[in-house]
Amino acid sequence: MSNLQKIVIIGGITCAGKTETSLKLAERSPFKFEIVNFDSLCFYKYFDIGTAKPYESAKKSVKHHLFDIKCPNEEYNAHSFAEDARRTINGITKKGKIPLFVGGTALYMKSLIYGFSPIPELSKSKYRQKTVELIDKLGAPAVYEKLKEIDPPYAKKISPNDKQRIARAYEVYEATGKPFSSYLSENPFGKLLYDYLYFILIPSKDYLSSCIIKRTEAILKAGLIDEIKGIINKGYTEDLKPFKSIGYKEGIMYLNKEINTDEELFQRIAAATRQYAKRQATYFKKVENGIIITQTDIEERLEIMEKHLKNFFNQRD
Repeated sequence: MSNLQKIVIIGGITCAGKTETSLKLAERSPFKFEIVNFDSLCFYKYFDIGTAKPYESAKKSVKHHLFDIKCPNEEYNAHSFAEDARRTINGITKKGKIPLFVGGTALYMKSLIYGFSPIPELSKSKYRQKTVELIDKLGAPAVYEKLKEIDPPYAKKISPNDKQRIARAYEVYEATGKPFSSYLSENPFGKLLYDYLYFILIPSKDYLSSCIIKRTEAILKAGLIDEIKGIINKGYTEDLKPFKSIGYKEGIMYLNKEINTDEELFQRIAAATRQYAKRQATYFKKVENGIIITQTDIEERLEIMEKHLKNFFNQRD
């Protein structure tokens, strides 16, 4: 029997019903869960409609963690998540409850389970401030050219206009004298840190296609474009990382007249979502010891999960 801390995970592809499944499981299970987000966009405030975040009523019935913890212009990555998640796990377990992680950003979960390479965290350092000032003065493309000289491998992976990633790589080099890419090339994942039960929701292609259409219709009807306008009106610029995500990226293009009709907007979002789901499925299928659930009926899903949970926690009937 493992002496590692136990955590439960519900991952899977977009539009697979992770939120609904997790809430139903937490509400009816004899195990006392608190839900922890691991969807990269749900960490950001104001990005609500396009992310299909849980409703406030759901958060009242089951305690939720790591939602809306960052402003849109703040950097957040897998390394940051792993640190926050560990603190959250400790807080939940001290109450005698079980962390139930829910989301679709598989890399973030891998960074938690196995640990991550020790990339320096410099958010409050003089190097962060110096880099921000340099980008404000010269512009992101100019600093990107400097980055190409000191870290060509990483520069090739990012856009000359990606302020967040340019700043992160440049400040790490300034602080340590070591290229950001060298940290990433070191074996990023170490030994197993948690004993986990990992459910992965991957429904059939036809079912998923129907869900994507419904989700796209729903977020547009709920006011995705108005939400984007509201975020911009708060002073956040459209080049920020959260605006690069599906739905928000197309919404920005719509507002900039690069997408001309509502129908084109709908089709572009739906197509991008299908492509993303395909990439997610490929990644999730490779998860070690993952329990893939193709069933779409909520009761069937819960029955499968409850059976595995009893075994995982060594609970007898």
